[in-house]
Amino acid sequence: MIKLNVILLFFFLVNQVVAQDPMTLEKAISIGLEENFQIKIDEANIRIAENNDSWARAGKGPTVDLNGSFSLSAVNDNNPASFINLPILTSGLGGTIDANWLVLSGGRVAVVKDQLELAVEQQKRLQSANAHTVIRDIIQAYYTVLLQQERLTVLKELISLSRDRLAYEEVRKEFGTSNSFNLIQFEDALFSDSTNLVSQLNQIDIAKRNVNSILSIPTDMVYEYPERLQVDVETLDIEKLKSLFVENSPTLRSLQIMSELNALNADLEKTARKPTLGVNASLGFSENFFKFLKEDSQARFTTKGVFSNRLNASVGANLNWNLYNGGVTNANIDNANIQQEINQLDILETTMQLSNQLDILVANYDNQKSLLGLTEEQIRLAERNLEISEERFKLGQITSLDYRTIQTQYLNVAFSRVNAIYNLLNTKTEIDWLVGVFN
Repeated sequence: MIKLNVILLFFFLVNQVVAQDPMTLEKAISIGLEENFQIKIDEANIRIAENNDSWARAGKGPTVDLNGSFSLSAVNDNNPASFINLPILTSGLGGTIDANWLVLSGGRVAVVKDQLELAVEQQKRLQSANAHTVIRDIIQAYYTVLLQQERLTVLKELISLSRDRLAYEEVRKEFGTSNSFNLIQFEDALFSDSTNLVSQLNQIDIAKRNVNSILSIPTDMVYEYPERLQVDVETLDIEKLKSLFVENSPTLRSLQIMSELNALNADLEKTARKPTLGVNASLGFSENFFKFLKEDSQARFTTKGVFSNRLNASVGANLNWNLYNGGVTNANIDNANIQQEINQLDILETTMQLSNQLDILVANYDNQKSLLGLTEEQIRLAERNLEISEERFKLGQITSLDYRTIQTQYLNVAFSRVNAIYNLLNTKTEIDWLVGVFN
């Protein structure tokens, strides 16, 4: 009995020893939005999209290139028919500055710029949607910790009762009013409850580590969760919720961005019907060297090298207007318009699916409210039944096995109650996520 008490005392205190900083739901959400890896990745993608959003990337304005070249070659031509039948060395060093400017693009530059701006908005909405999901995951993981702690509280209460009954039974045995069989039954019950306690402590540790994982902080960091699992039962307005999800749903907002992008794609295809005009200019300078590697007195060719240079400048323009390509442009425009129709159908289908999902969640929420009310009544009856059975056990009207059965019934009802609260909270979180209230 002394050894068992020491073991129980250790498990009662272990979570108190390691618990340090308190963790609240608001604190968890704040840490998650700051530290979560996916949100950081989304922020980096937004910066990339913002860097890409420029008129230069859209194609507006000139481009200027500086080009340089160097060459060195030696030739020994032994062709008797050649005018120069001597080994020669040539080299050259030069550079050019080339400029190109698309003066008329048929409206393509403006459309591309709109696409780049919309790409920034798309990344921001993607970040919002991911943050929305992270908040939901944090809330549900946080409630899981509270659920496991509530189950631990129930187990502690049950163990406390078992210890009291075991101590009472030991006193009765000393006075000869009980026997070893009853004592063994209570000891076995206490060991069984202690095993459940160890398992429950492990479930709490796993739940806390899951929260840390979502927050993207080290999983071995230990926080105390001082809150109790409780719920404010609400009466949900289904019509108000549907108007909220039509306006705020991350899924619908992402589809709307895709629709806008496809509309710009259609405009981009239409620019192929218009002419384009580009101008170019070039300025170059080169220095060349020529030398015979062998003298020819008859032809008066000496080995003395000769330098020469060249300066060149040019300006040009290029007009392009596709008048006919077999209907490819028209087909591309038709395909872009059809894609817009597909996007609208996707939005309508998704809206219908989300509406149906919302109806199901609200119905589940209402059903779970009723279940919670029933479990509240059950827990009151179970507590009263446990009190009565304790009195009857002391009077010898029920056996230790009967008393254990009533304890188990109380445990199951208490677990059902905390599960009902947890399910109600989770369902409300799913509803909030669906309608976009976390934004």
